[in-house]
Amino acid sequence: MGSRVVHLMACCWFAASGCAWLRGDVPAPAEARPAPFQGERAFAHLEALVALGPRVAGTPAVGQARAYVRAELEGLGLSVHEDEFRFASEPGAPEQVLANLWAEIPGTHAGLFIVATPLDTPPGESPGANEGGSGAALLLELARALHERSLPYSVRLLFLDGDLLTSETAFLGSAHAHRSLAESGELQTLRLLLYVHQVGDRELEIRRDRSSDRVLREVFFSAARGAGLAAAFPSAAPYDDVRLGHRAFVARRFTRVVALADLRYGGPDIPGEHWRTPQDDLAHCSPESLAAVGTVVLTGLEAAAERQLVVDRASGAARPEEDGHP
Repeated sequence: MGSRVVHLMACCWFAASGCAWLRGDVPAPAEARPAPFQGERAFAHLEALVALGPRVAGTPAVGQARAYVRAELEGLGLSVHEDEFRFASEPGAPEQVLANLWAEIPGTHAGLFIVATPLDTPPGESPGANEGGSGAALLLELARALHERSLPYSVRLLFLDGDLLTSETAFLGSAHAHRSLAESGELQTLRLLLYVHQVGDRELEIRRDRSSDRVLREVFFSAARGAGLAAAFPSAAPYDDVRLGHRAFVARRFTRVVALADLRYGGPDIPGEHWRTPQDDLAHCSPESLAAVGTVVLTGLEAAAERQLVVDRASGAARPEEDGHP
């Protein structure tokens, strides 16, 4: 099914209430509640980030991006944490100070979900709309949606620094995040790491990732089918070998990960003609794509939380936060 059809489906879905249009029901009236995740809001965040220019790790621009993210999260009443770490490109080279940023929407049960994305852009003059911008924009709108309808488990929104620095030193922020979680003991409470990247492409196509946990991955693809977005999340397409920051967790024996990423940015082949070029701009991204992925992420998180509650209750692990959540 072509990309224009995908976007038509997405627009129709968001104009209706729930999935009523799939059943042939009368569309919801104009005064009906808006969709929990709103693509236009996410796209406004994307515009603000792209206006800062390339946001390469270690530069003032990525610091400005962190300041923007912090202000938006604090505007929701969330506490924002900055986790600094240092990186030297080679022995004896000057160290760069990098920093992951995160905020948490608290839940009522012991356990943690993390949704992570790069905040930096790759070196070069690419505007970084899709790569390095779209995931951060999605997480900011997700923060608002979750703030209004939280999950049983706490959800940490993690903005990673240094994940796109170079091919030789990629995923610095993800590796540091794993180290911080292991040292604090929080890794033992982590139920799911969801990594989102390049989710704003107008020609949206997200395929299954081979490295993702099979059961958890299918929760999100099932959510896409339920939302009428299966064309953007094609079940029949070959799997992708997604090499992103979630691999830093898998390499360290944490496997409850899911990656959602569109690897074809401008054309049918990986990586696509817009990837890491001046064409990675707002014109090649869309609020409809952000809305589609945001809806799948939100619905998938809710379904994953319900599934985890069943597992925890069966094992006797489910309990209110005050009874022992760290």
